[in-house]
Amino acid sequence: MIAKNLSIIGLGRLGASIALAVKESEFDVDLIGYDESRSQVRKAQALGIVDKVESNLRKIAENADILVLAVSYDALQRIMPVIGDMLQEHCLLLDFSELKGPALTLAEQYMVEDRGHYIGASPVYASPWLVDGRSDLTTASGDVFKRSVFCIMPSAKADPEAVETAVNFGYLLGAVPYFVDPMEYDSLQTGIQTVPGLLAAALFSAITKSSGWRDMLRFASVPFAMSTQPLAENVDLAHQAHTNKMATLHWLDQVIDALNGLRRQIYEGEEEILAAMVDGIAVERAKWLRERQKNDWVEGEVQDLPNPLGISRFLGVFGQQKKDEDED
Repeated sequence: MIAKNLSIIGLGRLGASIALAVKESEFDVDLIGYDESRSQVRKAQALGIVDKVESNLRKIAENADILVLAVSYDALQRIMPVIGDMLQEHCLLLDFSELKGPALTLAEQYMVEDRGHYIGASPVYASPWLVDGRSDLTTASGDVFKRSVFCIMPSAKADPEAVETAVNFGYLLGAVPYFVDPMEYDSLQTGIQTVPGLLAAALFSAITKSSGWRDMLRFASVPFAMSTQPLAENVDLAHQAHTNKMATLHWLDQVIDALNGLRRQIYEGEEEILAAMVDGIAVERAKWLRERQKNDWVEGEVQDLPNPLGISRFLGVFGQQKKDEDED
């Protein structure tokens, strides 16, 4: 017996892209989808993203061999108390919410012992998709994670076979699995996700408080739209900022210092110095994008799909093995 049911809770761009990556692979599993928004469910059905949908949250959790939670941390707080006692013993629960430390605490609080294996995960968008600027369901693609990184943060209680399955899931998405401590991940994410969101809020707020803000927004183009794009993402910026308060304050101070430096150079007429600095930063950004595209800062390279044994394990043979051991 192998796993037959891969269920995805959360049918936004992330969940839909994961579903499409699975559909484009050789894995023969039923893809079941659930979303709190009925309109989102209808869109997913119309686009053929999942094989079928389920309206009962507890039922989709109960029947899942592999359960993907492609939701925000705010939604996770509502979902975990409902599904925590419904998982099968062998179920692999992959949590893609943005706060890994608090999410792990939720899992420990609500998941029943010996029922399911919790693993925090985060697939990082590949280089071509970083500046795409779109986040709705219709922009989902099975290619968005190819040649990127799949961060894995298993709980201490997770079965080694479940962890190996999570690794194979990363390869299925076309990404390189990368193990990281949940608390370290949250701290790093503060600088590259929370603070950009707060800066977007500050920029939009500053513009709308000016006397001619309506005309400014009428003429606003790509730079302004891209700079404020984080506000369109489904994340709780206030909660993220307060969860990692000291890290948030540290990175805000760093940005404020950098802005004060720019202001001083403009005030003092140091055009050549400012131009050289901006050019240097642009070079570093281009280098980052090239490295991101090659993904050469991670030990190892993106592999093809696992061999037959790896595929079997991915499909959940470890779950059946556990059942057989318990019966013996």
